[in-house]
Amino acid sequence: MITILPITRVIGAIAVFYGVCVAAIVALDWQFGSETTLRSSVGIALSGATGLNLLLLLLVTVGWKRIWSVFPVLDRWVFPDLNGEWKMTIHWQGAGTSGTVPARAHIKQDLLRISMEVFARDSDSETLIVQPKRDPESGRPILYYVYRVIPKNIGQGGGGSYEGSAILRLSNSRTQRWSGNYFTSRQTLGHFELSR
Repeated sequence: MITILPITRVIGAIAVFYGVCVAAIVALDWQFGSETTLRSSVGIALSGATGLNLLLLLLVTVGWKRIWSVFPVLDRWVFPDLNGEWKMTIHWQGAGTSGTVPARAHIKQDLLRISMEVFARDSDSETLIVQPKRDPESGRPILYYVYRVIPKNIGQGGGGSYEGSAILRLSNSRTQRWSGNYFTSRQTLGHFELSR
């Protein structure tokens, strides 16, 4: 999700804010404190940097969910919170046959990364890469998803694991529904539908 934000501007804003805070604290210490030395000024800067790092670590791991729950508009401005279980329908085609498979997707997300595991009757899949984006024209959230499918029954002619990729888009409706086409290294293709 952090890739959705203009990261250089975010880092620049944090650095400027931190610099102003340290300068203000050192100036106040120099004006009203006893004797301000280079050592005490460096100590103020280092303790502030440590506190800022701990605050950012907390924000990246768990704090962002609290912020998203307090300000739900961030789902539209940045990216929606996708954490949790999703019902999934896989429409597949390959070698002259086609069908539909029900599945369950488990999405884990924090401010830095997203992963999605899919569990179906005959196979499971694991994330290789998930890249969140926003459509440049409509602003709709998009997931570029590359995955590895691991069949559960590797019998004769079943084959081993294989890779696939999909582009999933959030529906325009208020309900949380994702859908998109996929293709695999086995020369199969299809369509994914996810809903809560």
